[in-house]
Amino acid sequence: MWEKVSIAGNSGQDFLGSTHGQIGCIVCHGGTDVDNKDLAMDGVIRDPSANPEQSCGGSNCHEAIVAASPTSIHSNLTGYRTMIAARVGHSLEGDPYLEPGFEKNCNKCHTTCGQCHISRPHSVEGGFIAGHRFEETPSMINQCVACHGSRIGEEYRGKHNDEIPGYTYDIHYRKNSVLGGKHCVNCHWGSEMHYGSGEHRYDVDELITCELCHELTQNANVYHATHWGDLSCHVCHAQDYKSCDACHVPEGTLDRPSYLTFKIGKNPLPENRPYKYVTLRHIPIARDTYAGWGYTGNLPEFDSLPTWKYTSPHNIQRWTARTDTTGGQSCGNACHNSPATAEGFFLREIDLQEHPEEIQANTPVIVPDTSPVLW
Repeated sequence: MWEKVSIAGNSGQDFLGSTHGQIGCIVCHGGTDVDNKDLAMDGVIRDPSANPEQSCGGSNCHEAIVAASPTSIHSNLTGYRTMIAARVGHSLEGDPYLEPGFEKNCNKCHTTCGQCHISRPHSVEGGFIAGHRFEETPSMINQCVACHGSRIGEEYRGKHNDEIPGYTYDIHYRKNSVLGGKHCVNCHWGSEMHYGSGEHRYDVDELITCELCHELTQNANVYHATHWGDLSCHVCHAQDYKSCDACHVPEGTLDRPSYLTFKIGKNPLPENRPYKYVTLRHIPIARDTYAGWGYTGNLPEFDSLPTWKYTSPHNIQRWTARTDTTGGQSCGNACHNSPATAEGFFLREIDLQEHPEEIQANTPVIVPDTSPVLW
């Protein structure tokens, strides 16, 4: 009876008739096969895929994916740990403040198999999407964007048109285009999600690049032929995107809402991406960011990484402020003549005047005040 009550409706019937539904509840969720509800629920596991080796692996199931799970950055958040450790100067493991602070505040965002294929992630209150039915392709809105929404989701779906007139959704999302309104997985394949491992997200071998689909556009026009390989595609084709100064953790010194900006700078990750110049996004970090966790070390290696970080805005358009050719002007006119002011496209030292404590950290990515044609 309880099975019929908790797994009901069309989605429930779909699940019960599926491969996963034929396995039986106890195999994944534990508990006891008895008629008494309280006894039956004894030892029940809410999220079986939190232990994928036990619930999702096995020679007849998802053995290879489960074997890769411990090193997947979606499950272990290695990228966050790598960046924090770099600024602290040592591993988070064993640190009496950083390790528990990370577990409480950051690690809740890591995901499991079930949070991508059955329910919304726990970090956004969970909840089934289609009953207990397993979905091979995650829901872009309820799963992908539920976690990656404040920047990527809003940019991709054009949610800033009330802030910037003419701002629109990414051309890959445009439903009436020849592209057909792309889902996240059209670019970010299962191989990246399941097997993508590395020190940070741009270190993942399986990570998508624009060139995989647009290789033939290299000689489409003089601008592509001139800048191909030197400029990331986003330098010319991204719209403004979100940056943050405010800290996520309690008692951070900076308190400022996120804001839309556009900055081009030297590539801070040449070992992962080949370009000379890329788009940069300010991240929410300060020297005392983790003081709210009880860590008072003031980030001794703060200057080892830029606070303006490599970014890949998900708001691509063919025509942007960099590719404007109205009036017959050159496509590069706006870019090459961008002023050496805070309103310009390039990250220059003047952009850091409000936060001079960040100048040294960003020296590797700041560009000269002269015209780009002289670099």
